[in-house]
Amino acid sequence: MGISAKELANIIQVSPATISMVFNNKPGISEATKEMVVQAAIKYGYSAKKSTAATPSLGIIHLVNYRKHGKIAANTSFFAQLTEGISQECSVQNHALRVSYFYENQDTDAQITTLKEIDCVGILLLATEMTEEDFRYFEGFSIPIVVLDCYYDDLDYDCVVINNIQGAFNATSHLLHCGHPSVGYLHSAIDISNFSERADGYYKALRANGISSSQAIVHRICPTSAEGYEDMCRILSQKPRLANAYFADNDIIAAAAMKAFQKHGYQIPEDISVIGFDDMPLCDMMSPPLSTMKVRKHELGATAVQRLMDRIQNPDLARLKMCMSTRLIPRDSIQNASGQMQ
Repeated sequence: MGISAKELANIIQVSPATISMVFNNKPGISEATKEMVVQAAIKYGYSAKKSTAATPSLGIIHLVNYRKHGKIAANTSFFAQLTEGISQECSVQNHALRVSYFYENQDTDAQITTLKEIDCVGILLLATEMTEEDFRYFEGFSIPIVVLDCYYDDLDYDCVVINNIQGAFNATSHLLHCGHPSVGYLHSAIDISNFSERADGYYKALRANGISSSQAIVHRICPTSAEGYEDMCRILSQKPRLANAYFADNDIIAAAAMKAFQKHGYQIPEDISVIGFDDMPLCDMMSPPLSTMKVRKHELGATAVQRLMDRIQNPDLARLKMCMSTRLIPRDSIQNASGQMQ
């Protein structure tokens, strides 16, 4: 008896979406990966369906993107890649995907009523900008909900999130291990659960390296390119005490701060080293290219779909908080204390 696409994916350590893309001749998969998948399929007895297009969908998964102000959950490459991972996994699971937006500044009751009337098997709630209080809108739904990219201790939902504390801890520790005597924090002026957890990771790294939290150099700037740049320029014009290196809550904040530093005559990384978070495409396009913590956005989205499918099939499962780890991507925006690039 053959194995499933999900079982094959687990054996060879790729996503089920990769298996589907290979056997449906989709672009974006390297020849080496294609060869590995095909050989593994032969070895383990996997047989792909000839035409997934002809197979009727089992149901609709509804992705609801909650927008409180739109300054973080914007139409960036981060959310595009996350949605692509969700879409690919829905295809693997033979479900259709519907995407809609919930705007807090519009009639919330009407929007909730409309959502409850939509025929779907479950909801993925992209909750990046949501506060704990905002979840009251989604009480009373009769279908399963999995929360993506947000976590609060009191939530009674499965949550699939980034391991923000680990990522921020490792980023800050890396700067300290490069010999920088002071590592500052470019902290978002808008609070969300992700950034609160990254703050925890930053301060945890300071303490682990014998540095008091009271010594931290923190600048709060807006998490958008234009406003973040203006905020950092305004801070620099006041001649504050600066750190030798900075961890930023995300790549957009890091990019805005780097531009402001350079505008005010500081060289990156010779004068100030910077590391971001997310690994967005802009990192490679910057001068110098930005070091960052990589978030596996496709896998994050696919994992949320998989958990929703598990919840649909077994509503009595215990609630889970699932954390996706991050990985350091060193580029040219970091220099160690001896002058070598990191």
